[in-house]
Amino acid sequence: MKLILTSRFTGERGQASLYLLVGLALSLAALAVLFVRVGEANNMRSSAQTAADAAALAAAGDIQHRVAETLAGGNLPWGVGWQAGSGKSAAKDYAAKNNATLEDIRASDNEQGRIGNFVRVEVRGNACQRELQDDRSVTWMFRECPDKEELEEAEKNDETIPVTTGNAAAIAEVQIPDCQLVPLFNVLGVEIGNFVACRPADSGGGYQRIWTYGQAKGMTDVRLVDREGQWIYSELTGGPGSGRYPCDAVGGQNITRQMCETHEAIMGEWGAVFEKYGVGCYRSQEDGGDHPRGRACDYMVSANGNLPSADLKQGSDAAAQWMIDNHEKLDISYIMWDHHIWNPSRDPVGDWNNVKRWVPERGGNTVNHMDHIHVSVNT
Repeated sequence: MKLILTSRFTGERGQASLYLLVGLALSLAALAVLFVRVGEANNMRSSAQTAADAAALAAAGDIQHRVAETLAGGNLPWGVGWQAGSGKSAAKDYAAKNNATLEDIRASDNEQGRIGNFVRVEVRGNACQRELQDDRSVTWMFRECPDKEELEEAEKNDETIPVTTGNAAAIAEVQIPDCQLVPLFNVLGVEIGNFVACRPADSGGGYQRIWTYGQAKGMTDVRLVDREGQWIYSELTGGPGSGRYPCDAVGGQNITRQMCETHEAIMGEWGAVFEKYGVGCYRSQEDGGDHPRGRACDYMVSANGNLPSADLKQGSDAAAQWMIDNHEKLDISYIMWDHHIWNPSRDPVGDWNNVKRWVPERGGNTVNHMDHIHVSVNT
């Protein structure tokens, strides 16, 4: 018996092939849209990272500018560092120029919180990728973020608006040059003044006299880095002479409640002594001491390992005496200052000069506590 394929079955086969092609075409189209949206999400993240890099460099550039101005004016750059007002403004402007919004900014350093030459920023891109809607109110090319009215309406209805944005963070470091004052002598060998000479940080090269702002700026390097400094920057609030370093300015999120209370009591009483060179409390590096445990603060009275001035030495002696007299209220475990230690569990209460104990030589003014008072608390 011979079977003959009729035209009806031939047409159905062709129709099935057509459906298959249409389905394949739709699948490819959907896949293409998916790739486009994934690519667009990656582009938003890349754009946000560019904005974060620009914002961090701009904030660090503010420090660079003020360091260069200081050097060109014939002064050493001691104490020149992070300023929240101008630094944040610069970061915000450059984030906006790159279609992003500054979300957070903070400064840190490796100098016990005195300089703030590391700046970390977080930004959010201003473009959004929203979920596609069946009613085509949101199409695959829709890039607008929800406005205030949409957000308020969603909150009112206890709803959320799923969006994807580009978010990124960046850290910039300012490498402040190594500088010194060089004396000037007349033909008779009499000192008649001085000038500033610098070399790039960690260069180990020769010092060059600073003549211009451009020269100083060229020696002050700004670069993107992967890590922040280990100390959170201590920014004085309340104006000069107020002596107020709030706990969040010295690593408050990592120091104990008691250390915070003790610190604020010390600064409330002795801020005029310690406000110039700053305070450093928490640090992450494990050294067996109380800093990594949030139970210690260092109150600086000089910079770069130098000995303090006579006035600050006298003020620090008086502060140490006050700490001894009030050690119970302050919950002090021990203090170290000027190559000596006082511990209420071992030493009597009395005049600082009579009750302090000598600490063996450790090899430098900072480790010998000659440029700062170290205060540890019990809890």
